Amino acid sequence: MRHVEKNCCGYKIVSPEQVADLLPETEILFLDVRTPREYRQYRIPGVVLLPVQELGSRLNELDPDRPTVCICEHGIRSATAAEFLAHHDFADVATMRGGMSQWSGPVERG
Repeated sequence: MRHVEKNCCGYKIVSPEQVADLLPETEILFLDVRTPREYRQYRIPGVVLLPVQELGSRLNELDPDRPTVCICEHGIRSATAAEFLAHHDFADVATMRGGMSQWSGPVERG
């Protein structure tokens, strides 16, 4: 995720438009930290579900060297997740500003 500055908490904040531009980059993990119910309602194609409340117990499933973008409904839980990952030595982590409420790109349902 080039050309994006880290904030004081060690993670980056990217816009939904920047996420849309990054989606084709397969080395980036797009991590949806919402609940399974929210995820089933609609999601960005190709994202991986890992609810924020499970992040600590499932941290070993993630690669700290892989660029990661956290996504939630409004950007609050994803900021929490991004800060948590940054504090656990994830080198390149970001949150999507505004979350799915601001996403205008393609979605999957069901």
